[in-house]
Amino acid sequence: MPSTLEQSITRETMLVPLSEKSIQQHLNELSLNTIGNIHIFSSIDSTNNYLLEGEMYTDRVSVCLAEQQTNGRGRYGHQWVSPSGVNLYLSMLWPVKDTHQQFEVLSLWLLLAMVELLEDFHVKNIQLKWPNDICIKNKKLGGVLIEQKVGQNKQNLVIGIGLNVAMSKKDNVLLDTPWIDLLLAKPDWQVSRNELAAKVINAFCLVLTNFEQNRLTNLARLWGSYDMLVDKEIKFNLAGEIENGKVLGIDDLGKIVLEINDKIEHLHSSQISNIEILDLTK
Repeated sequence: MPSTLEQSITRETMLVPLSEKSIQQHLNELSLNTIGNIHIFSSIDSTNNYLLEGEMYTDRVSVCLAEQQTNGRGRYGHQWVSPSGVNLYLSMLWPVKDTHQQFEVLSLWLLLAMVELLEDFHVKNIQLKWPNDICIKNKKLGGVLIEQKVGQNKQNLVIGIGLNVAMSKKDNVLLDTPWIDLLLAKPDWQVSRNELAAKVINAFCLVLTNFEQNRLTNLARLWGSYDMLVDKEIKFNLAGEIENGKVLGIDDLGKIVLEINDKIEHLHSSQISNIEILDLTK
């Protein structure tokens, strides 16, 4: 265990305020050449909303970060609890070059990029919960939310990520699902949120560039190494009905593969919601 002094240094590093200059120092060449603006707010309703409501006709990537969100959200309209100064709330607006591409699978590639990033920082036991959660020991660490902004002959993606960094330092944080942060997962965590934000931007720029150029392959195999749901019995909402099934994995199109009443089904994330593992001990 780290000493009291080491823990104090760790906290001070993680809780340094967000800074565009500090983030820029950790960006790689691809990101520096790609990003037009980095907006940082002390408090905002939602970083995704800011980019969704902003300039439509841009050829550069915009990034928005906030110390706190007052109306952060996750998938299916769920609230993303966003206390001030302890987590990472980051969104990117990505101008779409090919409006015929299917973007539903993109969030899975971005989640895999987050796994690689966190493993580079020696975070262990990372799990991915289809379709958009990062977990450790069955507890939620973060999530990715992609929204589309469509205008006349123009389309942008707004990609948001929330990542719990040091939320355990806040009192009385109440969430409706079990959660964990990077400090709990790795007590000697010493990475500033500025460096972490830059690494996320670098990772996302690479994935998005490769996605546009059709360079991403073997999704099902890569996902399988971290799949939190595989071989689990789950309960879920399907077309308004509550169903049970066994997860067999995902396919290369990003659909979840389920055994339901002795039939194999491949379901898109728009078809299934409110997934609940029936027995986490298995």
